[in-house]
Amino acid sequence: MNENGQTPVVQSPSQRNIILASFACLVALAFFNWYAGPAVKLLDVWWAKLLVYALVPILVTFIILYQGGWHREIVGPTRAGYLLLLSCAILVGVILAIGVLLAFVWLLAITIRVCVGGR
Repeated sequence: MNENGQTPVVQSPSQRNIILASFACLVALAFFNWYAGPAVKLLDVWWAKLLVYALVPILVTFIILYQGGWHREIVGPTRAGYLLLLSCAILVGVILAIGVLLAFVWLLAITIRVCVGGR
């Protein structure tokens, strides 16, 4: 406890790894969408687009979680499978967070437009 009587908020290393992996997934998703987007659009193959837009952020997240010591007591393919599943869940969470943020910005823009009086 500190002098105010409140307990300080301390993050465990696993929580920091999850936050770091989530942020890295967001950055990788945005970077590859921006940087590799024009090159991927030239390909007319749907699975190539999936590889760039989904696999790269999942791999970045997986590497951060694997190197961060997430569940070192689990070994072998079980740990790799668990971390891969967690990486996919983080990607889904990041995509949902982006969608919610875009919906909020869209709603805010409509609200401002209606309140100002323009249509």
